[in-house]
Amino acid sequence: MMLNDGTVEKPDWVSPPGHTIVSILEERELTVEQFAHIIGHSAAVAQKILDGSRAIDVDLARRLARAIGASENFWMAREHDYRASLTEPENVRVSSLDDLIGGLPLSDMQKFGWIETPRSRGDQIAECLNFFGVSSLAQWQGRYENAFQQAAYRRSTAYASCEVSTTAWLRQGEIETQNDKVSDWSPKALESQIPQFRRLTWYKSPELFLPKLKAALAEAGVKFAIVRAPKGCSASGAVRILADGTPHIQVSFRYLSDDQFWFSLFHEIAHLLLHYDKMPILENTELTEEQCEQEANEYAAQVIVPVSYREELLSLGGSRFPIIEFAKKVGVAPGLIVGQLQHEGIIGFNQMQRLKRRFRWTN
Repeated sequence: MMLNDGTVEKPDWVSPPGHTIVSILEERELTVEQFAHIIGHSAAVAQKILDGSRAIDVDLARRLARAIGASENFWMAREHDYRASLTEPENVRVSSLDDLIGGLPLSDMQKFGWIETPRSRGDQIAECLNFFGVSSLAQWQGRYENAFQQAAYRRSTAYASCEVSTTAWLRQGEIETQNDKVSDWSPKALESQIPQFRRLTWYKSPELFLPKLKAALAEAGVKFAIVRAPKGCSASGAVRILADGTPHIQVSFRYLSDDQFWFSLFHEIAHLLLHYDKMPILENTELTEEQCEQEANEYAAQVIVPVSYREELLSLGGSRFPIIEFAKKVGVAPGLIVGQLQHEGIIGFNQMQRLKRRFRWTN
């Protein structure tokens, strides 16, 4: 839409959250100083919030919800969309619809049932835009091109990384959980569920443990999706905050073994518990990605084998029955102990593989 001065008006989804706040303040006849007081910040910080130069994090979203209304999720969603729209043109990797279609794993997306098989190039473009829930390339760029940068991944060096393919994987996770109902986010509730997650490692069938796992995560306010990785996507797991402010864990089940699945899950849970406030701007925090990954790996390892049992783990050796007995003692399935022994170099990666449970995709 063209304005009278000849400039192009940005759509609502790219306007700073501060614009909404200003409207509320004007309606209630509140000054910037009064606004600053009710959110517990200085007038200088309040002004930065209003002009968009101060990003809205989880704490600030909570303060805004209490002070001027709407939900914490509402403010996080506005912030997410606004920041996503600020992608600089020179940083855009996908510059045309042909680039987008060329980068997407269309064959796998059709095979997995994510999109229909199009009859023409026009249908192909329309089908892909519809999949992402956008109407133009510009909207896709703002909402999805940098999505992979807003999640913390466990990646495999054995697979080539394709960012566009990864955005399709992330989007399918959003689609599969869009109607899921979850409680308010509670790190305390999530941490309290870990003993149950450890017990679930003993279940042989995903049909038995996955519904229980998903329900337990929902009680803590976390959405959860298992999405098969298409060609070009190297993520085995990701955790992020969705546009509505809801934590979202997604795993690809790439290796189809119980030790890899549960370690990936505990790794993503660690990110939520240790790095929740930093995830949307992970690369801009004092913690480097390497530090965050190391902390998440250490947390996951300690969930599987608590620190008090670590010395005993390292003395197990490679005999079957001691491993099984140790697994019973610490309360997790033997396959997870095998995975830890392999990681520590106590046994080779070809040893004790029969103690791991193997899964397969049904489609």
